[in-house]
Formats: sequence, structure tokens, C-alpha cells
Amino acid sequence: MTAPFFHFLELSAYSAAFVYFGYKLVKIFLSDEQTCRTVQKSKTYTNTWTIRKFDTIRDSSLKSVVFSGTTCDGEYVAWSYMLNPGYNNGHWASIKIQCESENKAQDVEITIDGKTEKFFGAISKGTFQFPRSKLLELCSYWTGSLTLRFKVTFTKNVLEGCSYEKSISFKEPPQSTLAKDYADLLSSNQCTDITIIVGQRTFHAHKVVFIARSKVFAAMFQHDMQEAQQNQITIPDMDADVFEEVLRYIYTDSVERLPGMAYELLEAAEKYDLTRLKVLCEIELLAGITAKSATKTLEFADLYRADELKARTLQFIARNLSEIPNWKEFCSAKPDLVAEVLDEIARGNHPKALKVNIKEID
Repeated sequence: MTAPFFHFLELSAYSAAFVYFGYKLVKIFLSDEQTCRTVQKSKTYTNTWTIRKFDTIRDSSLKSVVFSGTTCDGEYVAWSYMLNPGYNNGHWASIKIQCESENKAQDVEITIDGKTEKFFGAISKGTFQFPRSKLLELCSYWTGSLTLRFKVTFTKNVLEGCSYEKSISFKEPPQSTLAKDYADLLSSNQCTDITIIVGQRTFHAHKVVFIARSKVFAAMFQHDMQEAQQNQITIPDMDADVFEEVLRYIYTDSVERLPGMAYELLEAAEKYDLTRLKVLCEIELLAGITAKSATKTLEFADLYRADELKARTLQFIARNLSEIPNWKEFCSAKPDLVAEVLDEIARGNHPKALKVNIKEID
């Protein structure tokens, strides 16, 4: 009697365990789960503003040049700084951020080296206030000059990995290796079938990749041209290091030395109809524009039909005309572009800048 009873209990335990694990499996396969992940992306710029002999200045306000950059979405944004030295304001100094572009509600975080204060909010509402004595402490002992270094950070919260999926699901797929695979293919010289001669250097590549990536190269190889007959291209008017970056872009859709070659790569992108590379160059040149580089940027933008870059550069020059160091030479060399600067100044309602402009031309 005892043995059958224990045997019954043992079967009951197995049955209960089977039912329990069966229930868990059914729940896993039938239940749905929503997942989401928020990641903050950021882009930071550093601005330096030096005010000579600040300790002797009695002006009620000072304005910096216009700085510019792009947000995490690639949207152009420009700003300047207005400083009230505090000499006639109860010895309280203030710095206000003035938005010079249309996106005045763009959120930004701004800090000043040597100060603990931090601003976060709409860029058009940025402000700092502190005793004038604190600014004087930052002045050079020998020259009395004040150097302000601002760190400007644009942030954006981005949703990643959001999905509606079964609880029991496969792991995240690995990152794409397509760009790396093509880079390895290029560096290995495996199965190459065309030769490109640039200066004293020779490059080997794959005709099918060139045809797929550039309409200009496609035309060379798909028609009865010398390049198609000999499977060789000679490029006499380009630096070999620049072409190496063009070649990298053709294979991987990216470049490594863009900051130092933006002008040259813009020219190459226009020549070989590499649209995305051209836009990357425009963004790089616009983000790094200064009073010293503005006229060169305008010339390149005009010559290589970079319309957005040209429009933004015209705006920059119009706002900062008095800071352009080679303006006289530019007026003599490029009167057609000077006329466009004049038009931009007139449209932007800058009568003072217009007066300076006309005087320089005369």
C-alpha cells in the first residue's frame, strides 16, 4: 500500500513540474514586450574671445564676432557674445548669448573656462552675470587683456533600439562591416582591374565600384574612351594625398582627413559628382569658418557650386565685415562676389557695414 502511494506522489510531482514549465514556455512564446533606449548625442565647439586692455575699457557693451556650427541634426546655427563690462552698472558684469540664425529656440549648454556657472536652455536666452572683479581676475597681469573661452555644446536625445518584439528573441545583429570589408578589399589590391595615376603615385582599384559610385567615372568606362580601352586613368591636377581620401570615400563612404583637406575635397567632389562628399565638405567648411578663411570659403563655394555654403558664407561676411583681414585685396580680385556681399548686407539691414564696404571699394 505504501509503495503505490509514494509512486503516485512521484508521478504527481512530475506532472506538476511539467505543467509549470509548460506554462512558462507558453508565456514566453506568446507574450509581447516593447523595448526602447534613449541615448544622448552631443556636438561641442570651443570659442575664444580676447579683449585687449580690458581693465581700461569704459564702454557699456562689447560684441564678439559671429561664431557658427551645426547641431547634432546638421542644422546651421550662428551665435555671438555681448559683454557688459560692468564699469557703469554697479560693478556687475554680464555676458549674453545672441543667436544670429533663425533657430533661436535651439537648446544649448554653455560654460566659461575659469567660471563655475553653467547655462542650459534656448541659445537666444543664454546669459551669465558676475562681479566685474571676477573678470578682472581673469585678465593678463602683463597686458590687461581678458581672454574668455566658451564651450558650446549642442545635445539631442535619440531613441535607439526601439522595437515591439517577442520576449524570447534573437540577440541584436552585429554592426555592419560593409565599409570595413570594402576598405580591406581596397588595401589588399585583390582582383583590381583599373589603375589610377596621380602625380608620382599609382593606385589600383575596381572598375565596378567606380561605376557604381560616380556618374563621371561610369561615363569614362561605359563609353569608348581612352580610360575604357586601357583601364587606366591619369589625374594630372590633383594631389595624391587628396585622391587617396577620394578613393577612401568611394569605397567606404567616409573620409579620415576632412578637416585638413575640405577645400581640395570639395573641388574633387564637384569634379567627380560625389554628392554626399560635397555636402560633408560644405558642413566642415561652414563649421570652421573664421574671419580669416571667409573669403577663401566664399570663392570655393562660388566656383564649385556649393550653394548652401555660399549663402551662409555671404551672411557671415556681412555680419563680420570689419573683422575680415584681406577685404581690400578681395575687393580688387573678386568684384562680382563683392557685389553679392553688398546685396547680402543690404538685405540684412546692415547700413554701417554697407558704408564700410563702399568705402573699401572706392
